[in-house]
Amino acid sequence: MKSFRILLALFCLVAFGCAKKEPVVEHAMRGEITLLDPEHKVATIKHEDIKDFMKAMTMEYTVRDEADFAKLKVGGKINAIVFVQGDDYWVGRVKSAQ
Repeated sequence: MKSFRILLALFCLVAFGCAKKEPVVEHAMRGEITLLDPEHKVATIKHEDIKDFMKAMTMEYTVRDEADFAKLKVGGKINAIVFVQGDDYWVGRVKSAQ
């Protein structure tokens, strides 16, 4: 029974722990900051169409890099990159568009 548990644990590690992650895809974004949540590093951005990704809309984006988040101001216009990996997405490489 003990050897079965060890084999099962090894199988789970191989099957789930070594799974390849999807590649990160980058999309250029232009938008305006409408709300900031510094505690969670989330920016609500009203953005233009993002080519090959989504139509224009307002939605929340995580900003992983603290230096990028520090550049954001409510009402500010930005150019940035939306990084997409599977179901995960975030904004980075933020530059002022003003």
